[in-house]
Amino acid sequence: MSEIVVGVPTLNEPGRLERCLKSIATSTELDNVRVVVCDDGSRDDKLRDIEGVVERMRQTIGGLVLLQNNARLGIAKTWNRLTRYDPNAQIVALINDDVEVVPHWLDVLAFSVRENPPAGMVGLNSYVALTKEQHDKLHPNALPHERIPIIEYRQAHLLDAGGELMWAPGNIFAFRRDAFDTVGGFDERFFVFYEEVDFGLRLRLRKLLSFVADYPIVYHMGGATMSDPANLNASERLLESRRLFVDKWGKSSSQLREELRADYIRPRLREWNSQTHNHRD
Repeated sequence: MSEIVVGVPTLNEPGRLERCLKSIATSTELDNVRVVVCDDGSRDDKLRDIEGVVERMRQTIGGLVLLQNNARLGIAKTWNRLTRYDPNAQIVALINDDVEVVPHWLDVLAFSVRENPPAGMVGLNSYVALTKEQHDKLHPNALPHERIPIIEYRQAHLLDAGGELMWAPGNIFAFRRDAFDTVGGFDERFFVFYEEVDFGLRLRLRKLLSFVADYPIVYHMGGATMSDPANLNASERLLESRRLFVDKWGKSSSQLREELRADYIRPRLREWNSQTHNHRD
């Protein structure tokens, strides 16, 4: 049994998955953390490569698990499967395979959802459309995350967006298992797109709010998950999911956000200390 499950969905991109897992291995305290990869129906040749990546990464991520969907099931079903892998895990962090994490990423997410009772889902900001290697080449004078001294005091405030943020970004976010169970998980009718919007809205209606922590910033190859035309037609899927959302709720996501803004609940902001993990109101 692990206190935290880190779930990574993947499809047809072993190189991307390896970058993601390497960043987890080098940036995460893995005690009491279980990392679980779920392949969502990759082609046979790609699946063999993905299996090879997982086997190699088990040398640095102990207990790394690979689940395999027998066919393409979509992100909502895959997220549900990852979340339910360990029913005793108190916290689940879901991270796309096109994301590279940095030191303290999981500490911040876990602390934010654990210590803030109003928090439903908490995400992280990201450098979009860049791998870490690309970012460092474009910004050679930027302070690399790995050089931030652990003894330096850092804060990770939950950003209060005044009701604007109704759901955390779907590329990397965490939640408590009890919050997931409260709303019944992700709606599996959403094959891709709007699944995190629907999840965040249902949490919001239970007074469980969505935030983005302002530290740290991770790397996200924005759009890479949907970039292979062989995987799916992204535009058609987006329109299909948007129609499904409107049919389900009777309104668009932007209309619902405006309506709920007046009823926004201001959370208790807390700070995260990388040395002591203490907090104060």
